[in-house]
Amino acid sequence: MIFLPIFVAVAANVFYHVASKSIPAEQNAFMGLAVNYATALVATVILFLVTPHEKILIEASKTNWACFLMGLSITGVEAAFVMIYRAGGELSTASLIVNILIALAMLAVGGIFWHEEITAQKIFGATLCLVGVFVLSTK
Repeated sequence: MIFLPIFVAVAANVFYHVASKSIPAEQNAFMGLAVNYATALVATVILFLVTPHEKILIEASKTNWACFLMGLSITGVEAAFVMIYRAGGELSTASLIVNILIALAMLAVGGIFWHEEITAQKIFGATLCLVGVFVLSTK
């Protein structure tokens, strides 16, 4: 069952980047993001209503700091990609470079905060990623 969510994540990310690059340059980026969030709010409320759940106040009471941090993080990610594309970032490489750098950061975060093992294989993979970022970043 892991393949379906992976497929959805990949498809959603492709649409996300196409949409980010297609937001009109003459529109204030944050108005575009406000429309994004309004659309996301409607979609998530519908998904909440059609999936198994407890009463809304019980579900809301389960919220912790992570939900708020994720909301702020999403805002940062979306604003950053709009700015990257407005600054001339290429659809074919901007996401790839950012996601490689995220993977490298997650290697460190996983090792430091979750005590995940950082093996020679992971270090070798990270080194290849850094080489890839260098190759993609040079013209």
